[in-house]
Amino acid sequence: MEPGVAPRAQPGLNMRVFVDTNLWVYRLDQREAQKGQFTKNWLRQLAQDDEIVISTQVLIELRAVMARKLQPSISTSEAGKALEALANFEVVPTDTALVLDAHELAAANQMAWFDALILEAAIRSHCSVLYSEDFNVGQHFEGLEIRNPFKSSELPSP
Repeated sequence: MEPGVAPRAQPGLNMRVFVDTNLWVYRLDQREAQKGQFTKNWLRQLAQDDEIVISTQVLIELRAVMARKLQPSISTSEAGKALEALANFEVVPTDTALVLDAHELAAANQMAWFDALILEAAIRSHCSVLYSEDFNVGQHFEGLEIRNPFKSSELPSP
């Protein structure tokens, strides 16, 4: 993503955390400079304190956003560098078992399909926290807590 975000956590860190696509998008989106700067600082601190996990879905969604929605647009080369940087974190593969389990999760909790895929990836990777704007803050699923860094009083201001 950038030189200042360390890709892998070091042993002895606090916890495993899953970071949803929307937060990576804010880091790159120049249309909301204040939110982007907050996210940049927050991700840097998170990478120092915790072990960040993403999924192949996060990579796919981020690539789609970089190609179609960001203004100013990101070059193919820059997009490739961003994807390579994120690939240095642990990446949970979206395999058949994950898809089938996410289907059950979506049905049981009446949630959107792509949200269920993200949630299932975070659960199966044994994360303690899922950071996202797409869920209700404070919800818990199988020991996983949902947090929104923009609404969390525990996080320092940028």
